[in-house]
Amino acid sequence: MADPVLAFAAVLLLGLSTYRFLAGRRRGRSPALRYTCCFAWCFGAFLALMAGQTRADIDHGTGLAGLSGMLIDHLKTGSAGFLALTTLALRRPAADARALRRRQAGTALAVLSATVLFLLAGIREDGGQMVATGPYGRAALAGYDLVIAGYAAGCLVTLLRQTLYWTRQADSTALRTALGLVTLTNAVGLCWAAWGLDDVLGALRSGRQLSTEDPVSLALGRLCAVLLLAGATTLLWARAGRAARRWRAAYRSYRSLGPLWRALYAAFPQIALTAGRITAGRMPPADAELALYRRVIEIRDGLLILRRYRTAEAPSGPGDSSAEAPSADTGADTGAETGAAARTEAARIADALRRARTAAPDGPLPGTPPSAEPHLPHSGSMEAETRWLGQIAQALRTLPPLPAGPAGD
Repeated sequence: MADPVLAFAAVLLLGLSTYRFLAGRRRGRSPALRYTCCFAWCFGAFLALMAGQTRADIDHGTGLAGLSGMLIDHLKTGSAGFLALTTLALRRPAADARALRRRQAGTALAVLSATVLFLLAGIREDGGQMVATGPYGRAALAGYDLVIAGYAAGCLVTLLRQTLYWTRQADSTALRTALGLVTLTNAVGLCWAAWGLDDVLGALRSGRQLSTEDPVSLALGRLCAVLLLAGATTLLWARAGRAARRWRAAYRSYRSLGPLWRALYAAFPQIALTAGRITAGRMPPADAELALYRRVIEIRDGLLILRRYRTAEAPSGPGDSSAEAPSADTGADTGAETGAAARTEAARIADALRRARTAAPDGPLPGTPPSAEPHLPHSGSMEAETRWLGQIAQALRTLPPLPAGPAGD
């Protein structure tokens, strides 16, 4: 039966790495991206072989005892080598290619020497164990295990030192968390590599070792896979969380402006921007921020039209829309004064809307002097203006009912 944890980790790792590799075609693939994808492919294939029941099929199909085990070990060695290459590519300038070439040569040499030692050991299967039968079988098998474990440990130490440095330099919580998980993965990987020394001792004593992973090694492999996926996806989840919080804030602001927008839309339906996917009063779930900006624009257009129905005798004060709206820079958008200003402005808007319903289509109410030229308020930011309009909208709800806009808000 396949191991579900390792199988899931293998599929996810292979899928993510392939997606990143294909997505990198547009911006150009850096050496670090190529090495990272190669590591993910090697490690994903390694986990897939460990999770499945294909090892015996590979050995029986090729007639070479222990071939599946050697393939798994080579994938592990390649994964460690590509990790070290990724570290060097991120740490050093692209022009310094000598260190990368040395590391590449080291990986190839480790794989080649391990293959030679494995063949010299003369491996055969005996009851789920690999038995060394060559003239130097025990030494060759022990040397093979030592090369695999030692090279993986050396690469992980290189990466561990660098991730510890990057974790201390990280300037965001999400990045620090991701690097911390990668560092923890390296530490577990070192324990996993160190556990391979048990195979070295077993090969020297009896020339035998298990042809499959023992329970401790399998548990460490599962833990490495889980921690690696958690670290690799931390930034994705962090971005998704920030996007969800922005959507929620935009949606709440959009809803809070509803009373003011409906009152203006009932009097002046022409303010609705019906072009595109967002129609009057309707908000597609995925477009909360765009819908909020459009609603603010529609409200501002409605207030401009409404200005012709506001008389010059209207009392002036901090809540008059001809004055500057509260700004995030001044801090004037909090406290009792702002609430009173919002209530005063809401009352003026309600009075102007009542005038608009009885006014002639070409001018303001007969017998009333026209208002001053419109002067739009200048807010410190879009957020500050949205908060100010939201306070007016909430104050408008406490006044006598005004004409309601179309359904669908």
